Amino acid sequence: MTSNLQGDLRSRTLVRTYNAMGPSVSPLSSLRQAFGELYWSRHVVWHLFKRDFVVGFRQKMLGYLWIVLVPLIGIASFVFMQTTGILNPGDIGYPYPVFVFLGTTLWAVFITAMGNVANGLIGNSDLVMRTNIPKIGLAVTGLAPLCYSIIVGFIVLAIVMASVHVWPSPWAILYPVAMLPIIVLGVGMGLILSVVGAVARDVTGMVTTLINLVMYVTPVIYQTEFQHPLLQFIVRWNPLAYLVDTPRSLFVLGRVPDPLGFALSTLFAFVVFWVGIHAFYLIKDKVSERL
Repeated sequence: MTSNLQGDLRSRTLVRTYNAMGPSVSPLSSLRQAFGELYWSRHVVWHLFKRDFVVGFRQKMLGYLWIVLVPLIGIASFVFMQTTGILNPGDIGYPYPVFVFLGTTLWAVFITAMGNVANGLIGNSDLVMRTNIPKIGLAVTGLAPLCYSIIVGFIVLAIVMASVHVWPSPWAILYPVAMLPIIVLGVGMGLILSVVGAVARDVTGMVTTLINLVMYVTPVIYQTEFQHPLLQFIVRWNPLAYLVDTPRSLFVLGRVPDPLGFALSTLFAFVVFWVGIHAFYLIKDKVSERL
């Protein structure tokens, strides 16, 4: 009886075999597999979300207040330079603190989405090696602090706008939708870096440094108009310029400065997202060898 039971259990055990020449993955199948694995592991991903949320703010001297103070401290230097005349952001049309807070918040959303997803596999290396949780689920768990920071950012934004007597436009209700493309772009780039960075860890640091330099050719702290033709050309063909400026203008002014530029930049963001998923599934099986 015991031998029959053991044989039955062995017959029901799922055996997964890896070999050097695995099945080919098409871009469409990788997209379908990604959403299927996220749905299958949704409960585990949710618990990891909660874990990362708690760990992210534990053992900080100011606790949860820190995430409120960071964006205010971040814009203080730009507001000081604009007030003293060191920085000339151009003709904005509304108080500069609101302009720079929205710009730096959107840029921080992009950097955080990219960085947290890029470090998702390395940060969960023990789970990658010991469990069968889909790797893409482990990669996206880092978005939990991002969701919380966005919510807190709205609260801080309300405080900043009330202090300078500026109120959002009726179209501000579409702000979360307009913000989505820059999050998608960050996640797509993060998925590429999550597998490439696990194999060659210096790549993530190099790309992050280069992306931080891109902020200076993105209208985060200034307007998009330049007299210098080269700078104007760079900003014009920088998709992040539209992904930052459009949600900000929609929130305060209720208009989209360049609808075509925003549409093309949104398309670019989703293409990068798709490429990121496909690249992730092409390389992910090499990650366990290098962790």
